[in-house]
Amino acid sequence: MTDPPSGLQEQLARLPDRHLAALRAALAGFDDGDIARLVGIPVEAVPTTLRLAAAKLLAALSPGNQ
Repeated sequence: MTDPPSGLQEQLARLPDRHLAALRAALAGFDDGDIARLVGIPVEAVPTTLRLAAAKLLAALSPGNQ
């Protein structure tokens, strides 16, 4: 696997650790219960956390922020 471009790494570093961990876990196929335990949140908060994390990632990657 190749490393992401350095600009992408910089943008990812701007995300809160909890959001980045939740996104990575979801992309790796973890279920909501696993993600909740991993990031220390209630399982009911996982969908909202993932939506917020995705929105922050999209904002960080938008052309005006690079």
